[in-house]
Amino acid sequence: MGDNQTIQQAIQHKYQELSKSQQKVASFILKNLQTVGVHSAAYVGEKSGVSETTVIRFCYALGLSGYAELQREVTMHLFNEGNTSSLQNYLQSKQALFETPRFYEKTMEKDATRILNVAKNISEEDFNRASMLLHTKKKIYIAGNGSSHLAAQWLYFTLNMLRPNVVLLDFETSEIIRALQEIDQDSVVIILSFHRYAKEPIQFAAEIQEKNCEIIGITDCEISPITQYATITFVNEQQEMSTIDAMPALISFLNTLIAGMTAQNHDYYENQRVKYDNFQNSFLANRWS
Repeated sequence: MGDNQTIQQAIQHKYQELSKSQQKVASFILKNLQTVGVHSAAYVGEKSGVSETTVIRFCYALGLSGYAELQREVTMHLFNEGNTSSLQNYLQSKQALFETPRFYEKTMEKDATRILNVAKNISEEDFNRASMLLHTKKKIYIAGNGSSHLAAQWLYFTLNMLRPNVVLLDFETSEIIRALQEIDQDSVVIILSFHRYAKEPIQFAAEIQEKNCEIIGITDCEISPITQYATITFVNEQQEMSTIDAMPALISFLNTLIAGMTAQNHDYYENQRVKYDNFQNSFLANRWS
């Protein structure tokens, strides 16, 4: 690889020199860069229709020392792409609106359009099943790192007011080990995974696959890494790469999913609300008396 080449450019530059089987690897990787960062050479080979050895030889053909170096190059490429796409794309997309009258109205109209687009693509069957899981499962685990963390916090806060046994996972504590031990078929795990796709939630999903628990993946792309492990997937797809712009539609979807949960037993959740409000009012009254 040249010093100034991205991994994509290096693959494209070398493509015609590769063997037919190596070209299959190249084509798969160019379409699924995120997959390389969190999966093994054997997995990439299986998905490309070639052997693991062919994937390693493909790496050598690019001038890399092996698959580990390919993963590093891909990870850095996605990181740099994310740095330029999220905040920069957000600012650039808004700059064009600044000169228009009532630009705040135009901005909010775009958010509304994104929300409607997400709503149109929701599978009714998946939505109803996910709503029922949130209502019936004994324990809910929520995971979301990086750009997904804020939405994960909001989801945890809201669910925790309505039902017991909701856990927001922190990947820097021993809580993860405890969760890995406790998660079973009576659990549902919600994993939010958006652009730049933090590794920890994906690795966590891979670890719990054999526990027969339901995994609800909420992401922004049909080929994002979490789709390999989720039993139900909701795609909040955006034209822009900015995760900032994706947030209003994401929160709206989460809010709707919670509404779906409460619709399973309105009387129960109304009772939960009354208990919460009574405790809150009593707590505040005692605090300031």
